[in-house]
Amino acid sequence: MCLRDSFLYNLILLILTPIFGFRILYKSLYDKDYRSYFIERFGKTKIISRSNKVKRVIWFHAVSLGEVIGSENIVQNLLNDADIVLTVTTPTGLRKARELYKDRDIEIKYASWDFYLFVFNFINKTQPDLIIVFETEVWPSMISIASRKDIPVIIANGRMSEKSYQSYKKLSFFSRDTFQKLTLVLAQSSAHASRFIDLGVKSESLKITGSVKYDLKPSKSSQSPDIQKFIVNKFILAASTHSGEDEIILKAFTNITEHSPTLKLVIVPRHPERADEIYQIAKNKNISACIESKGINSDSSVLIINSIGKTSQLYEYAEAAFVGGTLIERGGHNIIEPAFFNCPIIIGPSMFNFEAIAEDFIENKACRVVSDHKSLANTFTDIMLNDVERLSMTNSASMVIEKNSGASELQLSAIIKVLNGV
Repeated sequence: MCLRDSFLYNLILLILTPIFGFRILYKSLYDKDYRSYFIERFGKTKIISRSNKVKRVIWFHAVSLGEVIGSENIVQNLLNDADIVLTVTTPTGLRKARELYKDRDIEIKYASWDFYLFVFNFINKTQPDLIIVFETEVWPSMISIASRKDIPVIIANGRMSEKSYQSYKKLSFFSRDTFQKLTLVLAQSSAHASRFIDLGVKSESLKITGSVKYDLKPSKSSQSPDIQKFIVNKFILAASTHSGEDEIILKAFTNITEHSPTLKLVIVPRHPERADEIYQIAKNKNISACIESKGINSDSSVLIINSIGKTSQLYEYAEAAFVGGTLIERGGHNIIEPAFFNCPIIIGPSMFNFEAIAEDFIENKACRVVSDHKSLANTFTDIMLNDVERLSMTNSASMVIEKNSGASELQLSAIIKVLNGV
């Protein structure tokens, strides 16, 4: 990024900073962790002194919940070679990171906004020998400062959706120089790789490794006795749902229960603070519902989970699961996790954040795609009534996972080479 463009970019960020701040404060009304450590957004953070550092330091950035979970294998293995400063941008990511690494010596922080002075201050305090960004975020100020300080920057498990690609193309006067400064991009697929190269990444700085998410082996989550009692009979699951989807899901559930009145539905919204909103939608439809934190009523038809880390056991026992962020233009969420638990998977058409993974699952008939409440209801019903279809879907999903495993080892090896200056 030239001096003029850098100045303009940072001027825009400076103007927007009060808006970002008010947005965070507004969100803190619903989640206090948005307010916690608010000052870290400005690059002001307490970091263990690096003045006499023995081990090398890696700044590892994982945006939110999905990235924190997806990057666990790489982060855990890197601890053998370096100290880790892990940054996130959301409270859900922060909470998950603290849960995963509670017994490991990792500093977990909110990432600062990409204003030059904020990032400069953070880098001066952390003194990283390497910066790794997991999957998507390309920050011009961070990469510019790292380049000037000869700090390598790696995009691990890199993906570039068509939507993001078009956005960066429109801003190529800002972004091209930034992409050219990247030391290494470890791309999930050839489609992602070609977009990175077209945006400016040097061909010699790019490797296609596949997605590390195929290597994740989620452990079973513990459930409260009340949840266990609620799911003891047949139930279907809607996981990682967003606003605009719950209405469709509940409408589909109403259609299903006309023929299966004892069937239960569990909804796990992507953002737990939306539980009351979903409850009200159910109430308006005369559907009996309860919220986990307010007391679970086994006689209710719908249970709304408003805590993190409960989905794995739900996947294991559900008749089938709809994975959200797909019936709206959100780009979807990870469908590999339910596949690990042999849970039949249903998605909507919007999967641009998991493009290669979704294509592989669809091509191998390892999941079903729906578009509205009618097709969702029909698909849930088909899967529940057809044991052969269920088995075929889950076997195909297992085959897809096995075929694509091994990306973590490839990416870790490439990262260590850069860290060692090879």
